[in-house]
Amino acid sequence: MMVARLPWAGLALSLGQLALMGSSLVFSLSLAYAGGLDAVGATAPAVLVFQLACGVLQRTLAEATLLASSHADRRADRATCQHAVGAALLGGTAGAVLAALSALAVPDAPTELAFVYAAGIPFAIALDIGRSASVAVGAPRPAFVETAAYLTAQAGSMLLFAAAGSAMGVCLAWTLVNVLFFLLATASSHRRPAARGLARWVRSRRGVMGMASFDALLAGLTPVLALQVTAFVTTAATLGAARILQQVFAPLAFVSITLRRVLIYRRRAEATFTRSQELRDGLMSMALMAAGALVLGGAVLLGRHAFSALAFIPAGAALVLAGVEKAALGLSFGCSLSKFIQGQFDVLLRARYVMLALAVLLGPMLTVWWGAAGYLAGSSIAMAVYGLVVVALPGARRPDAASTPLASVTR
Repeated sequence: MMVARLPWAGLALSLGQLALMGSSLVFSLSLAYAGGLDAVGATAPAVLVFQLACGVLQRTLAEATLLASSHADRRADRATCQHAVGAALLGGTAGAVLAALSALAVPDAPTELAFVYAAGIPFAIALDIGRSASVAVGAPRPAFVETAAYLTAQAGSMLLFAAAGSAMGVCLAWTLVNVLFFLLATASSHRRPAARGLARWVRSRRGVMGMASFDALLAGLTPVLALQVTAFVTTAATLGAARILQQVFAPLAFVSITLRRVLIYRRRAEATFTRSQELRDGLMSMALMAAGALVLGGAVLLGRHAFSALAFIPAGAALVLAGVEKAALGLSFGCSLSKFIQGQFDVLLRARYVMLALAVLLGPMLTVWWGAAGYLAGSSIAMAVYGLVVVALPGARRPDAASTPLASVTR
């Protein structure tokens, strides 16, 4: 019976990640169709803040707390699940406030769209952590069914308002579906957020909030800061063009995350790695992402030619550089894989600082010269340099396997 749950657990977790990316893609496309690139640019900082908050809370609450404490023959306790959902709701609320404030930095943009979108962030994150809680307590099949219904409801409602030409309706649909599904999920006891004892529970797990979470924070914060600084030197339409292309190529990020997790689970923390192996991993991952980018880029060009409704998706140099950005993402993932497995987060963090500085400097600078294509070029350079710096930096003295954050996962 325990073995039978394993396929459902994988399906539920994979569909959960796909639901986040898929709903974000449909949101951006629907918003662009209904309100133009100005509407996408107005909500772009808020969307990035959501992705940042969700990524950090996934690493901390879902992966390092819920999933790490449960296995095929061991379930997480209900109190842990409730506290994790409560922490997700609280963290998501902080993210919603930050998302609303970030929208004020975009000049001459309809900020009300971002405000409505931001209102749904806490519930979207709590839903995501709740699905991991369902897997952790041994109920992955209901989580899979719920996620499928959620993705269908999100896509259907947003496309309906897009067809009606209502940008505000698209934002409202995203928020209301999140609220509705969150309320429905609380019918399961392990999905109800617990406030009592939450501070004590968080303090008891402060070790989880270590360098791994900080690395995830910097990784998510880099595009947020780059976009915020770029907003001061360009228009909402330019930001919208860059973001819509990043969303179009978002499926490649899903593939890369899935591939990374498979490689992490297959490799051993005790293994040794050389720089040539790290570089080979990076080049192989980059080649796979580049191939995917060619396929998606070709599909975009065919779609623009066949359907006039897709004419709002930018083509030309910006489309090419959006694919290059995903290839650079593959390089950064592959090159950092071995040090990630060995828990050498001090090395990864030093490279992250270089990536952050380059993204914040090059993004706005190149956007001034070449518009959306320049922004994507700056992002590509920052990620590629990150991967190469990780390979170039000497590996730190490897910590004891028992204290390595991923030791329990990779053994």
